[in-house]
Amino acid sequence: MRHATAAEKTFGQTDFEREITLFGQRKAGEAGLWLKSQSLVPELVLCSSAVRTRMTLDSMLEQINQKVPVQLERSIYYGAEAELLELLHGVDDSVDTLLLLGHNPTISFFASALAHEEVSFNPATIAHLQFMGYSWENLRAGTCKLHFLYQK
Repeated sequence: MRHATAAEKTFGQTDFEREITLFGQRKAGEAGLWLKSQSLVPELVLCSSAVRTRMTLDSMLEQINQKVPVQLERSIYYGAEAELLELLHGVDDSVDTLLLLGHNPTISFFASALAHEEVSFNPATIAHLQFMGYSWENLRAGTCKLHFLYQK
């Protein structure tokens, strides 16, 4: 998932500190409702520690209304696809449904590589990828199938 619509930077604010807009909060909540309606409530969320991704997550989880383990990862903000892959390789194999919440262009490049097809992310877009492997350590480019792209 890509974070919801971000506000413009204010004077003295870093990109890392940018918040999401009220519109973004609404869209993130709608994404949470969609996940719940599709029985795709994550068993684990790996979320960039940037303010806008955490705000997206909060709005989304408010609508899911279930306790979901969250792991904040600064590397999602700074990292490239290789770092995201390494992060996912460390996920426990008991986790079946995982949500990775990050930033463009990295998140779209990563999803495109995994699905071996172009996946484009607007704010608050969720790519539902199905991984057919038995262990997260086996996740590689081309090992996933794009099942659905949620973007409203």
